[in-house]
Amino acid sequence: MTFHLLGPVEVRAGGNTLDIGGPKSRTVLAALLLAEGRVVSDTTLSEMLWGDNPPATSPTQIQTYVSRLRRLLGEDTPIVRRRPGYLMRLPAGLLDLTEFERLAADGRAALAAGSFHDAREKLTAALALWRGPAMSGVTEHLIHLEGPRLEEARLAVTLDRLDADLALGRHAEIVSELTGLVAQYPLREQLYARLMTALRLCGRQAEALELYHRCRRTLATELGVDPGDELRGLHQRILVGTRQPARPTRAPLGQLPPGLADFVGREPEVARLTEALRPGDGPRPVCVITGMAGIGKTALAVHAAHGLAPQYPDGQLYADLRGTGERPARPVDVLVRLLECLGVPTARPSDGLDRLSALYRSRLTGRRTLLLLDDAADAHQVRPLLPGAPGCAVLVTSRAPLAALAGARAVHPGCLPPDRSTELLGRIIGHHRTAAEEEAARRIAELCGGLPLALRIAGGLLASRPERPLDRLADRLADDHRLLDALRLPGLQLRPRLEDSYRALDPGARRALRLLSLPEEPRFSLWTAAVLLDLPLAVARELVERLLDARLLQVTTGPSAGQDRFSFHRVVRAFARERAVEADPEERGAALERVLRAWQDEQDGTEAVA
Repeated sequence: MTFHLLGPVEVRAGGNTLDIGGPKSRTVLAALLLAEGRVVSDTTLSEMLWGDNPPATSPTQIQTYVSRLRRLLGEDTPIVRRRPGYLMRLPAGLLDLTEFERLAADGRAALAAGSFHDAREKLTAALALWRGPAMSGVTEHLIHLEGPRLEEARLAVTLDRLDADLALGRHAEIVSELTGLVAQYPLREQLYARLMTALRLCGRQAEALELYHRCRRTLATELGVDPGDELRGLHQRILVGTRQPARPTRAPLGQLPPGLADFVGREPEVARLTEALRPGDGPRPVCVITGMAGIGKTALAVHAAHGLAPQYPDGQLYADLRGTGERPARPVDVLVRLLECLGVPTARPSDGLDRLSALYRSRLTGRRTLLLLDDAADAHQVRPLLPGAPGCAVLVTSRAPLAALAGARAVHPGCLPPDRSTELLGRIIGHHRTAAEEEAARRIAELCGGLPLALRIAGGLLASRPERPLDRLADRLADDHRLLDALRLPGLQLRPRLEDSYRALDPGARRALRLLSLPEEPRFSLWTAAVLLDLPLAVARELVERLLDARLLQVTTGPSAGQDRFSFHRVVRAFARERAVEADPEERGAALERVLRAWQDEQDGTEAVA
């Protein structure tokens, strides 16, 4: 049994094409195949099937499509339920997309090594796997999400194969093909460059020069920009009569913020990011660092990006998306800034998202560039900023899980353990101080809950007052009512960041945050949440899930399977209680009374049974 995405979505067995079903069944199968053994969440499947307007019955319908596919494929190709979605693992060699990527990687390696005949053979074989536009027969939503990436990969391999042809002296044979490609992709400067080179090598300099002027007019009319350095340099070389093609050196972009000199820990997370974002010839990798406010997402991303920088010689781009602020950055505005960095100073928001995104991806084709997108609001904000072709990598930070960002790998940094928390404090204020007041340093680390931002603020407070004993700050931090007031430095506070997360919640989730913080018991069950909120268990579960997604609540393993417990980080609980005080006091009292009465009823029932 073989699977095919590079053209109509098909499954073949014994020389026959199996009946997969309609577009939605094909979409579910294609989504699982695209994930290449990774879990595709129910949320992602829903978006690929129905876009932003899924029906109320979407979970049931997804289960129906999966059941049909399971019956069709049999036990040899299982689709496995793995929360929060499904995954499908295939043996090597059964999916045309992975074969395409393997042949493309081998071909590029041969091209880099100067084995042009071998490179052309492998790259031609890779392109021969395509039978038409990728994933024909699926929903328009999946085509919109994943189609451009696959078509960009196809074009990138085509460009590499054309380079092999030029190196082998086959310039005359590819003029016709390149002419057709330029007509198909009139905004792709790389195609103009190769056709100009082929024409020049054929002795057709006048046509090559006319082609350059046609390209310049097209870019000016459609995008309001001039040709890039590569094409202008080639035009100049043709004018002066040289026949030696050479690409001008591009100055690498270096936009990463400076890393923290006192960065501590995170070795497992850095290792996972480094492995996942290593350059390759497959689809451009995307990693999302997600976690609560103050957990150190940006610090981790910047640290990992600096370590990866040598592997991306064409540079590193950085954009602050302001996703947790009141006015997140618009993708069109971010694209304009990125294009300016890439040599397109005339781009404007009025050019439109689709046109700017196409130009941006065109500029990045053939480059090995690392893109850091900091503080993303959601997947919709990120998608237009993703490069299309292989060679680039993307690192995103977000408080939201971004589950709808197909193919992205998630990294979830947690709070620092006590020893690393104390080490971070020592790096900020000096290890001599933490060694001299070891117990107080441990108390501060514990009271900050291992939250890096809280530790940095505490360290800053101590560093500004070297004469202050550590235990004095520890005593202030021990007071829950003064915790957020104590953790304040000029320009660096926890409360505004928590307010951003709170503001993003709907009214029901805000009420849940306030009331769930009231009991003195630090951990609570879903049953307790339902009693506190005076809501059915299913509704309480939905509100708890929203708080988990907002990274305002944590889940811990319960006493037995299926009995998870939930808790707030200490700083979140302090913030939630501040908000609870501002709410209706009668509502607070009623919530606590319900819990006490329920606990008493439960205790009375236990004693009666005994």
